[in-house]
Amino acid sequence: MSVETYNQACTVKAIPDNYLMKETTYSSRCPRLFFVPVACLLLAAAARAEDLAPYSFNHFFDTSRLVKIDLKVDPGDWNKLRVQHRSLVKTLRTDIPPSEREKPFDYVPANLTIDGTGVGKVAIRKKGFVGSLDHNRPSFKIQIDKYEKKKMFAGVDTLTLNNNKQDGSRVHQLVGYQFFRAAGLPASHCNLALVSVNGKSLGIYSNVESLDKHHFRRAFKSAKGTLYEGTVCDFHVHSLIRFERKFGSKKAIASIKNASIALDSDDRSILDKLGRHLDLDQFYRYWAAEVLIGHWDGYVSNKNNYFVYFDSKSERLHFLPWGLDQLATDRNMFWRQGFDPPKSVKADAAIPRRLYKNLEAKKQYFVAMQSLLTEVWDEDKLIKQIDDLQAMINPHRIEKSFWSRRHATSFQKFISRRRAEILDEIGGVLDVLWRVKVGLTGPEADNVLALADGKFPEWTLEPREMMGEIVKVADSNSTFSLELVDTEKGRGGFVTAKGTGQMNMKYGNKAVAFGSPTYGVRQNGRRSVTLRIHRENAADGEPEAVEVTFPRPRLTDERPEASYRIDVFASPAQGDLFVSNSREPLGRLAGNVVFTRFGTDLGDIIEGRLESEVFRFLQKEGEE
Repeated sequence: MSVETYNQACTVKAIPDNYLMKETTYSSRCPRLFFVPVACLLLAAAARAEDLAPYSFNHFFDTSRLVKIDLKVDPGDWNKLRVQHRSLVKTLRTDIPPSEREKPFDYVPANLTIDGTGVGKVAIRKKGFVGSLDHNRPSFKIQIDKYEKKKMFAGVDTLTLNNNKQDGSRVHQLVGYQFFRAAGLPASHCNLALVSVNGKSLGIYSNVESLDKHHFRRAFKSAKGTLYEGTVCDFHVHSLIRFERKFGSKKAIASIKNASIALDSDDRSILDKLGRHLDLDQFYRYWAAEVLIGHWDGYVSNKNNYFVYFDSKSERLHFLPWGLDQLATDRNMFWRQGFDPPKSVKADAAIPRRLYKNLEAKKQYFVAMQSLLTEVWDEDKLIKQIDDLQAMINPHRIEKSFWSRRHATSFQKFISRRRAEILDEIGGVLDVLWRVKVGLTGPEADNVLALADGKFPEWTLEPREMMGEIVKVADSNSTFSLELVDTEKGRGGFVTAKGTGQMNMKYGNKAVAFGSPTYGVRQNGRRSVTLRIHRENAADGEPEAVEVTFPRPRLTDERPEASYRIDVFASPAQGDLFVSNSREPLGRLAGNVVFTRFGTDLGDIIEGRLESEVFRFLQKEGEE
């Protein structure tokens, strides 16, 4: 069933003509006679809820229009919301399941208006991870029905507004989700929105359909399955705890576990065993779509930014894309320096890596790639769409730099040359595969496939080691008021600082007495400084010192306090906990260091505080 037929059956406005790539509903492979009336009943039930929109779901997500989102938030709540942060190490810890951890972002009340229609009181929070986090232009999650149950807008009760911080063109997400859906894959609707808070424009955001039960009622038979989010995790048995269950049965994790175990099967049985738990036809197409659109930070290239849905009807897993704000590249910053990846395939994650070693799976992958190039990929329309989108959003940008214009042009260049780049690598392979597709079977087909095998691009990147277990080992809080009294450098390049301070540490279940700690300060060139807090006479294996490295503070009357986030990656400050008789850190800090006075000249005063948790990284034996 096409999307158009489905929409007509359910009396929902069809996808606009400007939707540039032919879209097929993913559930079209499911029986129709049951699906259509049930879907209509579900939509009818949703209609009985209080839907405040003057238009349909499809109009709300029409890619040719700019949604206008206005929020009114108490200034105190706004300042609290926008500076909240999500720690990388706390997100990746394995000693507590994701669903049981303290949430990094708090909801606050707000008043919402969409395209001039008052929606009333809603709840909003910040969202994002690492590169997309921003204090001035945060991404948002908005709960429309938080205070009034069943309140909806255009068929949705949750909004996801992404700030496009890492995408100067501001259109990667729109084009990316549109492409996945046009390929017949389950994926969010997405268009662009102009967002303001308390009358101040925050610029152009992506309005992404939330992956909630409403979405799965539209994309599958029902929402009675289980949804997991994959953030820096893969299909390894020891990584299961990193999959965050969003809704559904806890028992569904068994399907991810069984799929992980199936990857160890031999070539004769791998497709049968893996196919019992994963919809392989859908995955080949999903795999090819990530590669074709250049989604380097997705599953197949970076084991990140994806969802897996266990469909209780088919009893199989299905992949959905997420975080499509960094497209149009074949490279991953975390791959080995000097590695030149093929254009036509990526296989860094566990499932594509294993499948690419199987001749039949290789064939199916490249058949899927050929299908996308033939039936979905339309360079001219995509390039024109990007021009039209830029014309629509340029008057509303709050930044109008060359960097922004360059990103749009670079995206268009990637799209224009993508087909030729891929066909240059696999054109011969596709010719051979077509001979199999049009009728060759049995030994003759096997001989043709064997011929093709020598033409497949090679994937030569060695497996990247996944993070082992990450467990919390300590809490560390300190205050200090110091004076630099010496210029002579001691061990490690530290100069002595005298003064008063207090260190409170809980190491496991034991309180560690630092007494009157000693302090040292080290200048690391012109830009950063390291503070060392040391405990005398620590017993072997006990905590002895904390070191925090941070940017050199520049305090002024306008900025009397400098606060730096401490994390293991992409953070302004880093910190370590050391135990006695060891030069290697026992754990990494995650928290904040704050300075109210700072200087590095003789006689200068350094005052501040440190608030941190400490996490230890444990290696997994036998991990690739």
